Order: sequence, then C-alpha cells, then structure tokens
Amino acid sequence: MTADELARGITRIATLPAVYYRVCRMLDDPGATTADVGRVISQDPALTARLLSVVNTAYYGFPSRITSIPMAITILGARGLRDLLLTVSVANALREVQADVIDMESYWQHSIRCGLMARGLAGHVGHRDQEGLFIAGLLHDIGKLALYHQLPERARQILERCAAGERPLYRLEREVLGFDHAQVGDALLRYWRLPDLYREACAFHHTPDNAGRHPLEVSIVHIADAVTDKVEAGNNPPRQEDTGLPRLHPFARAHVLMDARLAEQLQLEADLQAIEMQELLFGTSA
Repeated sequence: MTADELARGITRIATLPAVYYRVCRMLDDPGATTADVGRVISQDPALTARLLSVVNTAYYGFPSRITSIPMAITILGARGLRDLLLTVSVANALREVQADVIDMESYWQHSIRCGLMARGLAGHVGHRDQEGLFIAGLLHDIGKLALYHQLPERARQILERCAAGERPLYRLEREVLGFDHAQVGDALLRYWRLPDLYREACAFHHTPDNAGRHPLEVSIVHIADAVTDKVEAGNNPPRQEDTGLPRLHPFARAHVLMDARLAEQLQLEADLQAIEMQELLFGTSA
C-alpha cells in the first residue's frame, strides 16, 4: 500500500462538506454578498451552531457574543470565516475516524495544542496569517490518523520500536512502509484540495529544509510540534543543552528564534484555550 492509497482510503470515510467548497467559491466572487454566504451556511443548522460556538470561544476573544453567520463574516472577514469553516469542517469530517493504536483524545490534544502553539509563535514573529498557522498545526499529523486507521497492526509494531528508542517515528515508518505519515497527510490534503501551506506543513514538519513555498511557516509548525507533548511513547526528542528545548532542526532554528522562556509562555497561553476548543471540536476535553 502506498501513501496515496492510504489517503484515498480515508477520503471514503472523511470528506469535507460541499458547503465548505461552495462558500470558498463565493468568498472569491466579488458579486457574492455577506447575506448570500450566510444563507448558504445557514442551510446546515448543525454546522451553523458549531461555527457560532467556536467563534464565541476564548480563542477569538471577542468582547460581545456573535449570534449570526453574517455578523461573524462582518467581524472575521472573508479569510477569517474561511479559516473557521475549514477548522470546523475538518473536525466534523474526522470525528468518526478512530484508531485503536493510540488514544484519540491524546491525539487531538496534541494536534490542537500544536495549532495553538503555532498560532502564538506566528504572532510572536509578526506573521500576518496567524489563523492559517493554527490550521497548519492542527493538521500537521493528520497522516498518522490515516495510517493508524488503515494499517493498525503494522503501525503498532512501528510505535513499539519507536518507544524502544530505535529511531524517530517518521524514519521508522519510511523503513518499514516505504513512506511516512507526513507523506500520507500531504496526499490527504491534496485530495481535499486544501492550500499549499497546509500541505507543506504536513509534508515537511519533520524536514523543514525541504519546504518549497512556505519555509518560515513550516519551521513554525516544526517548532510548535517539537515543544508540544507527543502522543506516542518514546517520540519525544532529547533536549538541547544550549536552549533547554527539544532538539530542533537547524533550518527551523535559523528561521525562528525560540527559547525555553518563550516556549513556556506560549504553552501557558495554549493551555488556556485548548480545553474549550477540544471539547467543541471533538467532544473531548484536553
């Protein structure tokens, strides 16, 4: 089985809703009004309720409650609504994908915290697309979910070898399977027709020096992933003596200045938002 075949198999279970793609087209159409977009989204009451629940969390921190989709569009803007809709759509698509190989609550806990760390780090370096970095962090390990769901026994063997301290997880995956979870994630996001930023974050979060169009963003996700607790036993890199941080790729270190104090600050900020976000998106607490 190839990375592409694994990704294709997951798309039979988890697909993004048609409303997501329709709204994206409308947001790119100067003739579409806020009311038009609101009407399309409102045709799905469950999606509307979840969007409004998420936009009223501490993550967004708006001083007054947002009570309608048109109001959300006015406050968030087109790009903000697109990011919010993608986040909720991905969560809905993957809620039913289970993998007995790992604890699913811990998997989403890591993914959400990585997204929050990436968002915080993006803000620290003055990156304009902080919400995009949240999504990139949220999705960076999505290939693991496909791999663990489709090949549970082989994945379990790889995880056992990783826990024994043989080699990093992605290298063991390449050795045993001929590909790794990063390649599977890239293939899945290609099937979902998501932007290059998210695909590169999936494909190169372990090897940011291979990123093509988004080296800074991939470096941010790499660092956020490294300083966020991993799901799999034995998959935490040793710490660097000069920084007190987990071992980071030299390419990422050259692109993003990071120290233990900043990591602790971002982790505290992420902790304040992660529980509420995880409960709303996946029905589990962090």
